[in-house]
Amino acid sequence: MKRILLAFAISLGIIGAIKAEERSYSIVFGADNASTTSLTNSTFTDAIKAGKSYVEKVTSVVSVFPETDCIKLSSGSKNGGFNIWLAEDAQVVARRIVVNARRYDNNRDVEASVMLNSETLYVPEVTDADYSLSIPSRPERKLTNLIVDADHRLYINSITVVYDSAQGDVEQERETVAAPVFTPAGGSVSVGTAVEIKCSTEGASIYYTIDGAEPSSVSTLYTEPVVLFNDITLKAFATKDGMDPSEAVSATFRVRNPQASQTSEFNFSDPSTLNPAIAAPALKEWVDLDGRSFTDGDVAITFAATGAGNTSVRLYRPYDADGCDVRLYDGETLTVRSMNPNYVLREIKFEMSLSGAATGSADINFIPSTGEFDWASETWTPAGEDVCELTLTSAMQSRLAGMTVKLDTTSAVRAIEIDHDHEAAYYTIQGRRVSASTLQPGLYIRVRGNKADKIVVR
Repeated sequence: MKRILLAFAISLGIIGAIKAEERSYSIVFGADNASTTSLTNSTFTDAIKAGKSYVEKVTSVVSVFPETDCIKLSSGSKNGGFNIWLAEDAQVVARRIVVNARRYDNNRDVEASVMLNSETLYVPEVTDADYSLSIPSRPERKLTNLIVDADHRLYINSITVVYDSAQGDVEQERETVAAPVFTPAGGSVSVGTAVEIKCSTEGASIYYTIDGAEPSSVSTLYTEPVVLFNDITLKAFATKDGMDPSEAVSATFRVRNPQASQTSEFNFSDPSTLNPAIAAPALKEWVDLDGRSFTDGDVAITFAATGAGNTSVRLYRPYDADGCDVRLYDGETLTVRSMNPNYVLREIKFEMSLSGAATGSADINFIPSTGEFDWASETWTPAGEDVCELTLTSAMQSRLAGMTVKLDTTSAVRAIEIDHDHEAAYYTIQGRRVSASTLQPGLYIRVRGNKADKIVVR
């Protein structure tokens, strides 16, 4: 009988283990403004972007500085640290704790590490990575606080506590954000129609895409109506802190008489106008732009650093000129991309920063991946080809106050003589396939291999 009971108990344990799942909650860091002022016990929560409900209080804050998407620990000779006391509902028997972090990109901080609850986690990478501290599951020992001490300088993006579902769920039952609504709802519209996207959940943020991709929180943030110039499918969803995101919705528009071109502008001298916006740094301070992207209309731009030396592509606020500028050092890149497949890049014109003008150090000089860059006018133009994505590599240092990108549809249409190429397939603009021998004068799409282009038959 005892053996039967023992077997039954073991079987129950196995079933419980099978049903058990991992759950987790995260404390995510980030502030409205980057600052050189160290946080304190009372101001630390200002740099918590998500997960404040898991925090009861913060103590022992030393040399911790707010960044827009993380916190920075230590500054030079002083190591940073803090102690997060967890709220009662967040005190669980943890399986592991995961720190998402990166170290400073210089030779002085190659041995950066973070001591988490008396265990050392080394942080060798200069890009964001997860570092896990495994904790044996001991029901009598609940996690009450997160004690963090940095050795050398590093950034921390988030701390995630992973626990067993057998303990329940620390997450409160959450409401779901209402799905966005398009006005007009889709269909045939005139060129220049402005589409509004609204959400009935007060305070929700709406993100949308125009290229058919599923929207996410890194998609374009909706701030004003989307003006239509070509056939397009809009997709959107909405988010709000403390609520589950809405479902994604879409609307397809057919535009009558699409116009030929449009313009996007990026004003780096006033970074609050960028999408997403950046708070202007303090005088002679800067914000790292490596890997960051910004959008305006149908254009997306992305900055990338070389990873060499102690410099980095940055948004800088100089002492000898008003506003800010973007500085790309030798070998650093700016990628410009049309997000609308109906548009190609026609022209990119840069505005040079006034900082350094008196000393002659102000300059813009790019080496383009294709096309031509004119140093005298600070303008890029394609060399007769259709370009939807362009990488510009800085030669020496380039200081940008702003840039204007002109998109054009006309360059995608070429007049050809039909040669009855058997490897080519022809389609009407409505998507109906037609034979080369039956083509009449008009606009078509020609597909050869993996390449498609618009053609006009005269």
